[in-house]
Amino acid sequence: MTKRWILSAGLLAAAAVAYANASNAAARGSTVEHYYTNETWHSFADIGSKDNGGPADVYVAQQSMTSSDGKKMGVANGYGINLHRPFVFFHWTATMTNGSTLTLEGAVSLRETTTVYPIEGGTGRYEGARGTVTLSDAGKKGTLVTIRYRV
Repeated sequence: MTKRWILSAGLLAAAAVAYANASNAAARGSTVEHYYTNETWHSFADIGSKDNGGPADVYVAQQSMTSSDGKKMGVANGYGINLHRPFVFFHWTATMTNGSTLTLEGAVSLRETTTVYPIEGGTGRYEGARGTVTLSDAGKKGTLVTIRYRV
């Protein structure tokens, strides 16, 4: 498993925990929210052939989620299962400090610097939400998560 794989998984986790103090309406009635995530814990299991990152290996992690001003917004917990390189299947659930949850999953290529995941479901504020979560590297701030959704 490479650092890039771990970073990408962290980016996905960040996306999953999307909730912000302020959201603004975008074109076509969508809501757009921005957050930062940082990995707080992870583990890796090299399953099957000892290849450090081959098919079936599993990565699990937790991400902290903050607003642009540094306020704690929640956590994201999830896992990734390596497919054939460079693809990984991820499943993440973000739990916000207000109790709302947001779930996303999908297979992505780790060769991409920006990744987009579909929203699969949610509760509370995100019940019935449909849209996407885009993850991009924000340097020292962690991962920038941009959530675009409609309820």
